[in-house]
Amino acid sequence: MKSRIITILIVWLLSANAAQAALSGNGNGLVYDSLLNVTWSSDANLFGTMYAADPALVSKIIAAVPMVTDSQGIHGVAASDFRGGGMIDWYGAMAWVGYLNSSRYLGQNTWSLPAADPVCGAAYNCTNSQLGSLFYSSLGGVANTSNIPIHTSYSLFTNIQNGTYWSGTEYAPYTSVASWVFLLGYGYQSAWGKISGIYSWVMLPGNVSTIAAVPEPGEWTMMLAGFGLIGVIARRR
Repeated sequence: MKSRIITILIVWLLSANAAQAALSGNGNGLVYDSLLNVTWSSDANLFGTMYAADPALVSKIIAAVPMVTDSQGIHGVAASDFRGGGMIDWYGAMAWVGYLNSSRYLGQNTWSLPAADPVCGAAYNCTNSQLGSLFYSSLGGVANTSNIPIHTSYSLFTNIQNGTYWSGTEYAPYTSVASWVFLLGYGYQSAWGKISGIYSWVMLPGNVSTIAAVPEPGEWTMMLAGFGLIGVIARRR
C-alpha cells in the first residue's frame, strides 16, 4: 500500500512539472522545447530588439531579401512592411527571417516562423500548431483569458507580447492575402491579412545546443592549415 502511494505521488509530481520540464534555457538567447524538438528565440520580440539597437536594420533586411515569393507571386519588400514597436506585416516577417538566415544570426541559418495547424482552423486549443503547443503544453496557458499565462517557465523568455503573432503557414483558400496567426493573449488561432502589422517569434529546428556547426569551406582551409602548423612545430620540438 505504501509503495502504491509513493508511485502515485511520483506520477503526480512528474505530471505537474511536465510543462516546465519541456523548456530549458540553452543560453545565448535560445530556449529548447523538447515537446516540439525546436529551439525558440528567448526574445519573443526579437525584431523589435534588433531594430532598437540598429535603426539601419530595415535597410539591411531589404538589401538582403528584396523580394518575398508567396502564392500571389512576388512581393517587393519595402520599408512600409515594417511597423513600430517590433510589429511587421507577413512579408516583412518573411524577409526578416531570410535576413537572419543570410547573416547566420547566432551562427544559424535555419530560422523560421512557427507553423500553424490548418486542420484545427480558427479555434482555441490548437495544440498541433507550434505556437499553440508552446502556449498550452509547454507554458500551461488557459484558453480565452485576457492575459498571457503566469508560469515559471516564462522566466526563460523576454519581451513576450500579449498580442498576435505570425505563423509561416498561409491561409487556404486565400493564400494570396492571408496567413494563420496565433493570439498569444487568448490562446486562439485565427487568420489575418498579410499586410497587418503584428509580432513575430522565430525558432530553429532541433536542439541547437547539441548541433555542431558545419565549418564553411574557408574555415576548413584555415583549420587544416592550423593542424599542419601544429604538426610542424611538434616535429621541430
